Amino acid sequence: MKTARRWGRLVSVLVTSLSVLTMSGMAVGVLLGSFADKAALACDQVPGTPQPFEGKRHIAYSGEEHEPYRSMPPTSGPHSPRVVPPGIYRKPITEELQVHVLEHGHVMLQYAPDVPADVVKEIERLGRQYPRDVVVAPYPKLGRGIALSGWQRSQRLDTLDEAAILAFVKAVPGRYDHQWRNGATDCLPPHPPAEGEN
Repeated sequence: MKTARRWGRLVSVLVTSLSVLTMSGMAVGVLLGSFADKAALACDQVPGTPQPFEGKRHIAYSGEEHEPYRSMPPTSGPHSPRVVPPGIYRKPITEELQVHVLEHGHVMLQYAPDVPADVVKEIERLGRQYPRDVVVAPYPKLGRGIALSGWQRSQRLDTLDEAAILAFVKAVPGRYDHQWRNGATDCLPPHPPAEGEN
């Protein structure tokens, strides 16, 4: 009986030690991955279309009135103080939460109500390949097709285009995370100064 208890304790200690080592290794991997100092892609290599900056003001609560977004889906602007983590969602995410997701350096991969269920499964499969970077969700406002959005960047697709989706979700996450990172910019052409501006 004593031998069985000793073996039980030994196995318990061994399993606990292996669990701690595995989790520690994963944490180091996440930290190293998220702080990688790779140079940003040149603007002509970033998929999608650059969008104007609409601010990054936090609103007090979801549903609070604010100026309307100028792009659909939104790519910057007023947003909720709450944030949703990357993952697969089966219900729409409010635009105020979408913008906060983007401010954290993630991308939204959203689909309209007309997208067939088998295509939604493929979209979700693609999103699962990037569990730290992508939020997949329905977006009824789209009306049709698929939309990808990152901070000040968007791309619309009429049909499933796996290569285009993968190009976006590989290139856009992390370019912006509360600020432009590693030399990334909004990629908008410089505008001439307005009258009276120096």
